[in-house]
Amino acid sequence: MTDATKFQFTDASVAKARDEYLVPRLFEPWARKLLEEVELKSGEIILDIATGLGTVARQAASKVGSDGHVFAIDLSKQMLDMARAKPVSACAARIEYLQSPPAPLPGSSGIFDAVLCQQGLQSFPDRLAALREMRRVLKPDGRAAIAVWAALERNRIFAAYHAALRATVPEVLAGLIAAPFRWPDGAALKRAAEDAGFRQVRLVTLALPMVLEGGVEQAIRAFSATPASPGVAALCQEIQKVFFTRVREEMATLQIDGKIVGEMVSNIIVARP
Repeated sequence: MTDATKFQFTDASVAKARDEYLVPRLFEPWARKLLEEVELKSGEIILDIATGLGTVARQAASKVGSDGHVFAIDLSKQMLDMARAKPVSACAARIEYLQSPPAPLPGSSGIFDAVLCQQGLQSFPDRLAALREMRRVLKPDGRAAIAVWAALERNRIFAAYHAALRATVPEVLAGLIAAPFRWPDGAALKRAAEDAGFRQVRLVTLALPMVLEGGVEQAIRAFSATPASPGVAALCQEIQKVFFTRVREEMATLQIDGKIVGEMVSNIIVARP
């Protein structure tokens, strides 16, 4: 079983493909859902952890406005460089991007109105330490909003990639796809937050469709946005051909009116320090 902490975006080509294929179709809609749950207010100071390409940070900056401030951290320099290059609206808060681990977090205790983390917690080496750090940096009346994917089989497009990988290539590559989905129990996420000292922990499980408008061929191209892609590209051409043939077969079961449509399911908690 591949450790979720190994699910990191360190390849520049993967980061670029992620920006093209996954940000608009997956992470932007889910960022909106996360921010709906946390209800940011004008002028607030926000910390976005595991910001990646800054999707949540930019939406948060628009929510808190020019009187607010957003700090966004990530371990990946490639991701941060790409996030910094993206424009924000004139009325949005300033975003300050920092390279940092999730524990310890930069900054003093009790300084943020809200701490956000979209699909990062499951990849942290020490989840409890990260949760405790989130709680430490929150103001006494602040709140944390954290999203973690539900089980792989409930996230249909990635389950299709995983099935194709398992059938055709070394297991370690299939494990890279599965890693972000290895903490699927919402109740366990809620307990972990409570163990870290959070209170009033509210859990919601939400579903949204992920749509690849270009159908099966776009699903083939979108595979380049996954961390398994460089490993598959290193295999011999014959194995790659077999793999992508299997991807087409798996994705065909999700095809509706020429589009690939797969439900994505995430557990989200909102908690008080």
